[in-house]
Amino acid sequence: MSAKPIKIYWAMGNMKEMPGRTEHGALFERTLKPYAQGLVAPGTDVTIGWMKQAGSSYNSIYLSMLNDIHVVRDILDAERDGFDAAMIGPHWDPGLYPAREAAGIPVAGPCESAMMFAMTLGKRFAAVTTSEGIVPFIERAIRAYGFENRAVSRRPVRPFNPTFDEIADALEGGGDAFLTKFTNAARGLIDDGADAILAGGQLFGPIFARHKYFTIPNTGVPVVEVAACGLKMAEAQVALRRAIGLDKSQQPGSPFRTPDAKEIDGVLKTFGLR
Repeated sequence: MSAKPIKIYWAMGNMKEMPGRTEHGALFERTLKPYAQGLVAPGTDVTIGWMKQAGSSYNSIYLSMLNDIHVVRDILDAERDGFDAAMIGPHWDPGLYPAREAAGIPVAGPCESAMMFAMTLGKRFAAVTTSEGIVPFIERAIRAYGFENRAVSRRPVRPFNPTFDEIADALEGGGDAFLTKFTNAARGLIDDGADAILAGGQLFGPIFARHKYFTIPNTGVPVVEVAACGLKMAEAQVALRRAIGLDKSQQPGSPFRTPDAKEIDGVLKTFGLR
C-alpha cells in the first residue's frame, strides 16, 4: 500500500505580480514549482501560494505586521483545504510564530530551518539578504531563535541588493551581476569568520541550481538555500507526525498551543478576514 501523499503550501507572502516592483511573477512561478518538486520526495506536492493582496513595503515593522495577518489567514485556509503543512515564504520568517500557533498543521520557516541546518555544517553561520531594510528582521530572528552564539559576531546579516531584473536574468541563465554581488557580500562574512552562508531570498534556489552555485567560489563554504531547508523541514515534520505522532506542544505554557478554532474564526470574521 502506497504512502498517503504529502501536500505542502508555500505561502509566498506577496502577490504574483507586484506593480512598481516586478513584472516577473510568471517567470518566478515557472521556475519555483519544478525546483520545489525536485527537492521533495516522490508523492509530495508543493503548491506555490501567491497572495491576492499584499503590502507595498517589507522594510517597516508595522506594514509587515499587516501583511503577516493575511499570510497567516492564507495558511489557515490552506489547512482547511487539506494541506498537510505550510512554509512561510519570505526568507526572514514573517508571521511564523503566529502561524505556527494558529494552525493545526506544521508550519516551517525558511530562515529558522536554514539556521538549524547551517549549525550542522559549520561553526559560525551568517546571512546574505536582499536589502538593508531586511537586515534588522533577520538579526531579530537570530536572537529570537537563540542562535546568537552560532552566528558571526560582527554584522551577521548583510545585503547584496540585487534588482528584480538581475534576479530574472539569473533565472533565465544570465546571472553574472546577481552571482557577483552575492559572492562579494558572502566573502566579507567569510573574512569575519562565517563557514556557512545563508542565502536570504525565497526566489534564489532555482538560480543556484541552474548555475551549480552550491559553495562560495574558492572557499569551500556552503551556500544554505533557505527555501530548500524550509520545504524539507515541513516535509519531515509531516512524515514524523504520521510515523510517530510527533507534534507541537499543547502544554498550557507552550507558545504554539493551538487556540480554539471557533475563537479564531470569530475574530477573523470580526475583522472582515472571513
